[in-house]
Amino acid sequence: MLGNRHECQRALGEADEHLSRVRADDPAAALLCPTTPGRLAGSCYLHLGQPAKAEPILNATHQLLRQAKKSTAIVLGNLSLASIRQRHIDDATTYLHQAIDVLEQTRGGGGLNIAFTAARELRPWREHAPVADVSDRLMALMTTA
Repeated sequence: MLGNRHECQRALGEADEHLSRVRADDPAAALLCPTTPGRLAGSCYLHLGQPAKAEPILNATHQLLRQAKKSTAIVLGNLSLASIRQRHIDDATTYLHQAIDVLEQTRGGGGLNIAFTAARELRPWREHAPVADVSDRLMALMTTA
């Protein structure tokens, strides 16, 4: 988050090392989710301005998610951001539609923030029909109970 790639990679490596040592009998084992390392790394690489590095990590993390949870919307929103920043607009809108599907169920605040960030970054392509559709769905999401 401080923008230092080397320190970020070192911290991610340390986190992986610590998380790999968690065993089933660990009192905090229930708090560990198998998607945590990928969600963390993907987010870090996005913040470092490395969307091409974030995307495969986030894709692999998304494959581990078995159900629509708040964290699913975050991963999909971050995949949308990674796609936008690589100018893959059709992929970005596909991921954002999937994130909105999850948000309609979960109403997760973190996912909402990321979805709206992605929508703002899509503004240069607002005349593109899939981008307009995403904007319409986000507005509808905000106006439904």
